[in-house]
Amino acid sequence: MKSRKSVNFLIVTLFSGVVLTFMIYIGLGTVFGSRLSNDGNKSFNEMFYGDKNIISVSRHVGYRLFGSVEGKNIIIGEDDWLFETVDSGNGYQRLLDYIGGNPFTEEELDAVSENLKYRTEIYERAGIEYMIIVVPDSMTVASDKVPWYLGKRSEKARLSQLSAYLSGEETDALIDMTDVMLAESNGYATYNNTENSINAYGAYCIYNAVISRYLDRTGQAVDRIHRTDIDFYTRLTDGRRIAQSAGLEDTVRNRTVSLSDSMEDNYTLTYNEKGFVLTERIDGLEGTCVVIECRDDWDRIQLTPYFSNTFDKVYYRNELASEPDSAAQYGADLVVQIIHESELDVLLK
Repeated sequence: MKSRKSVNFLIVTLFSGVVLTFMIYIGLGTVFGSRLSNDGNKSFNEMFYGDKNIISVSRHVGYRLFGSVEGKNIIIGEDDWLFETVDSGNGYQRLLDYIGGNPFTEEELDAVSENLKYRTEIYERAGIEYMIIVVPDSMTVASDKVPWYLGKRSEKARLSQLSAYLSGEETDALIDMTDVMLAESNGYATYNNTENSINAYGAYCIYNAVISRYLDRTGQAVDRIHRTDIDFYTRLTDGRRIAQSAGLEDTVRNRTVSLSDSMEDNYTLTYNEKGFVLTERIDGLEGTCVVIECRDDWDRIQLTPYFSNTFDKVYYRNELASEPDSAAQYGADLVVQIIHESELDVLLK
């Protein structure tokens, strides 16, 4: 026991010496470098703590050794997963919702149900199949990577609450992707670990759910892409948006899943301007036309290879239409609206 304590003490001492030597080395370099660049009026503290290399090392050591990051909006998960407590894009209270602190009221649940029924009816009258896909939050799908002290995701989280409420309703327009994403994430991750966004495999899961529902409803034959038809590979990139916000893009690498080059594109991009994209299959006839509406360009980019290789004509729009008029003008057979768990409030409108 005494021998082990001595070894541990020696390791800690050596490590501290290395860190101290490194910090002194950089600090002296900062001082002399600043003199050469006419920064002699700056104090030692200003020069030392203003040095980008020192800041980078400090962040790296803080994250790797002490599990800490700058700012209060980031949760450090397991295996280099990072989560935001509040969505930096739209202010969605992610952590509060995760623990069940921001549930829908009964009136709000009723309003969502009525809105979905109305939308389904007016699209049906226009002869268009209608679906709205909810992409769950990364904290929902990667809940096993969330710190243990937060506990399990609450059943009062808005998406769980809404799905449970709608399960007893007649409308089935809304597809909650949570169970699918959880079931399919055994082989490959479906999300990026340093950003709350899907990867190519997560996009395939969404595509597959849409196709399954479409075929079940219509029975129409489509040139479906099966999982065995395509290959994926995992690669490391610089940390994405959440890592970047903490200055850890070089420390926390992003593990993303991409489509392999073996999948050939059988479509052409015929229009791309002002949030509106149109693709047409190269060998397609005047067949099935689909409208995909999603606010997130990244979602569109990930989904395009699947839908555009399947349907003869696909319109991608970066806004959600509340009426089927424009889709009917395009001759759409199917409209798919895609929102994120952080955007459930749009269903109240």
